[in-house]
Amino acid sequence: MTGDELKRIVKQQGYKYTDVARALGINKQTFDTKTSAKKLDSEFADKVLSIVGYTDADKSTSPTTADRTIRYWVDVDATAGGVTLFEDTMSANVIDIKIPEFGDCTDAVNLYGDSMYPLYRSGQIIILKRWTESFIDFGNVYLIITKNGNRMVKYIRKGSTSNRILCASENPAFDSFEIPLCDIQALYIVKGSIKKDTL
Repeated sequence: MTGDELKRIVKQQGYKYTDVARALGINKQTFDTKTSAKKLDSEFADKVLSIVGYTDADKSTSPTTADRTIRYWVDVDATAGGVTLFEDTMSANVIDIKIPEFGDCTDAVNLYGDSMYPLYRSGQIIILKRWTESFIDFGNVYLIITKNGNRMVKYIRKGSTSNRILCASENPAFDSFEIPLCDIQALYIVKGSIKKDTL
């Protein structure tokens, strides 16, 4: 079991990482360190599973990383306007795809524009994982969905104040800009991309 899988189970069971850490007698930072280790300590994992009430019966019904599907939102692209979130009511426009290398990812959308070139190219499909942490891991590329419906793929860096973030592009022809944290409706970390002809 990987640290990401263990954290997913904790959330799936309705627990917060801080509560599990407290029950283990450690702080959140230690919990994060243990779950980010390359090889997850099996005794630690068993204790966490016990705390959140995850049983052998749950294990037999949970999909493995390789079995999980990613929802490819055919009509959603990472540009401004339109649909603000990926809702199940749009299921007619969703294709379930399996990409074992991205087994912890949840969604995929079309990317258009050159602001992240050459890292990501216009016309590719970006593979996303919903960011559910209470903090932002600065320096990574995210799909940022704002409350007014903008969908931007940008590096997120620290802003000029603690309640703002700096959105930066890969392409130097595009200027960086700041937005208030309160304008963010959802974040998805971009884990990679594929070409449409690979589907």
